Amino acid sequence: MEMDARNQEYVDGSIYRIRLHNFLTYADAELYPGPRLNLVIGPNGTGKSSIVCALCVGLGGSTKVLGRADKMGDFVQHEKESGFTEIELFFKKRNVVIRRNIYRDNRSTWQIDGKDVSQNKVKEMLANSRIQIDNLCQFLPQDKVGDFSRMSPVQLLKATQAAIGNGELAEQQEEMMKMERENNTGGQNVEAARSRLESKRMENLQRQRDVERIREQESRRTELANLEKKLLWVQFENQKRHVEELKAKKSQFKQRLEEAKKVQFDPLEQLRRDQTASIDALRTSKKTISQEKDSLEKSLTNIKLQIEHVESNESETRAEIQSLRDRHRELRDKLEREMQKERNLHDEFSQLPDDSGLRDELAVNQREVEECDRKLYNLKSDLDDEKNKSYHLNNEIKRIESQLARLENEHFQRQKFLGHKDRDCIEAYEWIQRNKDQFQRKVWGPIALEVQVKEKLHAKYLEDTLQNYVLTSFVVECNHDYNVMIRQFNEGSKRLGVHVFTLMDARIKPFNRPYTDSQFRQLTSEFKMACYLDELIKAPDVIHQVLRDHGGIHTMLVGTQATEDMINKGNNVFAALTAMNEKAAFLTPSKKYVSAVSKYGNKATTTRTNDLREPQYLAVSSDNQELLDNLQGEKTMKLSQMQQIQDQSNSVKRKEKEMLDAKHSLLTRSKDIREQLKRRQQLEGYINETKRKIQNMKANLSQDVSEKENALGRKLKNLLSKHVNHLRGGRKLVSKLSKTMCQQVEVEMKHCTVEHRVTVITRVLSDEEAKLRRLKDEYESIKSQLLHAAKQAMELKKEAERAAPWNEYEDIFQSLPDDLVELQARIANNRVTLSQFRGDIRVVEIYERVQREIEEDEIELARLESSVATLQDRINAIKDPWYTRLKEIVSQINASFGQYFKDIGCVGEVHLNEDGDISKWGIERRAQFRMTGKLKTMTAEEQSGGEKSVGTIMYLMALQNLTNCPFRVVDEINQGMDIYNERKVFSRITKSSCGSQLPQYFLITPKLITGLQYHPDTKVLVILNGPYNIHQSQWDVSEFISKRRKLR
Repeated sequence: MEMDARNQEYVDGSIYRIRLHNFLTYADAELYPGPRLNLVIGPNGTGKSSIVCALCVGLGGSTKVLGRADKMGDFVQHEKESGFTEIELFFKKRNVVIRRNIYRDNRSTWQIDGKDVSQNKVKEMLANSRIQIDNLCQFLPQDKVGDFSRMSPVQLLKATQAAIGNGELAEQQEEMMKMERENNTGGQNVEAARSRLESKRMENLQRQRDVERIREQESRRTELANLEKKLLWVQFENQKRHVEELKAKKSQFKQRLEEAKKVQFDPLEQLRRDQTASIDALRTSKKTISQEKDSLEKSLTNIKLQIEHVESNESETRAEIQSLRDRHRELRDKLEREMQKERNLHDEFSQLPDDSGLRDELAVNQREVEECDRKLYNLKSDLDDEKNKSYHLNNEIKRIESQLARLENEHFQRQKFLGHKDRDCIEAYEWIQRNKDQFQRKVWGPIALEVQVKEKLHAKYLEDTLQNYVLTSFVVECNHDYNVMIRQFNEGSKRLGVHVFTLMDARIKPFNRPYTDSQFRQLTSEFKMACYLDELIKAPDVIHQVLRDHGGIHTMLVGTQATEDMINKGNNVFAALTAMNEKAAFLTPSKKYVSAVSKYGNKATTTRTNDLREPQYLAVSSDNQELLDNLQGEKTMKLSQMQQIQDQSNSVKRKEKEMLDAKHSLLTRSKDIREQLKRRQQLEGYINETKRKIQNMKANLSQDVSEKENALGRKLKNLLSKHVNHLRGGRKLVSKLSKTMCQQVEVEMKHCTVEHRVTVITRVLSDEEAKLRRLKDEYESIKSQLLHAAKQAMELKKEAERAAPWNEYEDIFQSLPDDLVELQARIANNRVTLSQFRGDIRVVEIYERVQREIEEDEIELARLESSVATLQDRINAIKDPWYTRLKEIVSQINASFGQYFKDIGCVGEVHLNEDGDISKWGIERRAQFRMTGKLKTMTAEEQSGGEKSVGTIMYLMALQNLTNCPFRVVDEINQGMDIYNERKVFSRITKSSCGSQLPQYFLITPKLITGLQYHPDTKVLVILNGPYNIHQSQWDVSEFISKRRKLR
């Protein structure tokens, strides 16, 4: 009955039982939470937050909600391969058990009531039970308390709506935002369509006048075509009249031609025939005399040629005599020159060295050249060997330098590793590098890229001390830069899970060590403590300050292996440390120890220890130094060998140059010797040739020339005698020729007179003949014109009938002029007008096409406007009830929030910020914690940590009355609160979570102040660990009370 009554207090979806197996710090544990307030307490490090992790992991929440481990395998207990969480949810019909098996390799499987299911099936069941693990209003882990305070008003409104009811308000807002985006797009489309329509209307309005002008030109073109057709008929009529005129003119010219021939031309033609007969007789006499004259002139010419021939022979004979004398003199001169040339050649030949000596020297030089070639070949082989050695050494040096570059590029290696480990972090880092101009001061981080450690062990120390989010966090130096990063990374559609610390103006604060100098020397002497953790890392001052503030590295002692050995031997190191400082933490090469003195009871010392995990983010910087030193030494040795090889190569090159110079000298001397031998052979040939020429010349000079000279003298005398005889015969022929020429002149004069008379008659006759010919030509011309005109008239008529049959166009032609000139003038005027028109006929087509498009666009615009109006109506239909409901909810939250703040002596209110666009609406929390203060909006920077915690828990309490969720989880919300506020807050939590039919509540805290009022519905779950704990199966409160009473 008690169990049934107890079960009636649970609401559907409450957590009835939790079991953890090989999960984080738990080997195997099972607990039964109460139906109302569950107060989970215990010292730090005992495993309180592990229960929160189990609820998140076991109910399908994202590990990002926890802000701790990223991989599922990290939740398996150390040195175990698998574990599981088992959560039993209460339902009135039947409880449901959800089990999640997790494995070291990051795999996990799901079961519901012992049956294998998919994760989606689990999430569907949880959603139906209104369990929202990812909503900070329902599930607030320790590492996300700060995230709740950093929520923007927009994010807080979204989370609040998601927590109320089934989240329908959030869905309605999202639907309205989607429709508003569509509405904005539709409005833009309407404006674009309206703009296009107006643009087309304006364009066609501008084209309308051009279209009218084009159509006017078409009318003018039609008129021009009709005028041109009428012109054809008018031209035919004119041509027909022209043919009749030509026929009359032809008859007149035919009569004139017959009269002129009969009266004038025939008498003159008879007179010319008579005079022509007289000319023929005189021409016969003239011919006889001319023949006689030609005969005499021919004889005279023959005599003249004979005289000229004799004179030519005389000149030739005299020239032969003189030539004979000149040749004899030239032969003597040439003989003298050849003899001198022979003497000169003998002199040059005698000065050349002996032939055998030159050949011997040439042979010696050839052998020396061959020796030089052999030595040069050996030197070249040596030089090639040195080059090969140098090439291989150079490759070795490049390989070493490449290895050094890869090892020394630690920043790049870390950045690459960080990209695989935390993609959000590296995306944020790359965005910051691209957008440095948006920041006012330097942005540091991620911290993992700013820190340097010398050894892998130091990297283990630092990573085990700091939480992962610290190493992937960024640091800014002003509020402006903080806001820029928050807007970029934590708002909008694409959110990046990065943390940002603010160190205003990079101010470095003084810090205190947990131990005095004398105490630290004592720890060094007795327990072999080496230093503090911050002394092992190298980083900028800003990073050191952040690590001190958020990691306490200046308080973490670093021990040695000797320290670890002392602990293993049973030395109470922890008592000595906590005696100096109530909280102590130190590291050894294999473990981390945290000791603290309890504030309650007998002030016992509790110690938590864990094995150091292998470094991840800083691993790339710790193992390379020894390899770097070895590579540097090897590089130095290779460079020394390279220098030795270079020196040896230079020595070989100098020897090679000396040998090449010697070879060049020998080859030059050999060339000179060959030239001298060749010259000796040439001189011998020249001397022999000169001797032969001298012998021939002497033979020619010995011949007698007097006989030839006498024969030429006799020949010249005979030629002079013939010359005189030819002159006498020519004188007789000249006398006869003179008489014949006188007769010829007389006949010539008679002939000229008669011929002149014939010429005059012929000229007169020619004039008459020309007149007669002109008449005849004019007659033929008129005759031809008549034929051409008649033919042209026929063609014009055919063309006119073909182009415009008179019967068809008679009515049109009646309105047109009959005068040819007037027709041509109107045609010319139309052509000029048409030629001056510059319009494009395509404008009409464009005008008509655009007019059709305007009609289509008007229809489309009406459709778009109707669509936008319909969408706006749909938005209003959703928005009005949504807004009314949201205002009611915010009003209720504000009333509760304000009352809760009033109970602790403060002022608080909740305000709905309606900033135009629904997507920018948000909930602002405002608070006044001091009487002298003002009501201020709660932000991540404005209030202290304790004030932000109070604001968070009060908002969650105010929200509780409106939400329908089976349980809530808040982890260490009271950190940083003063005693007064903590007491008030605990009282409020108790009132809000204890009572009939209220949802289940988990409050996790490492401390509680004394004198708190506990409601009967409160169930306290105490978490302890240590070497003297008993197993949970042996835990019996009744037995403990009984034993205690017996001790009294």
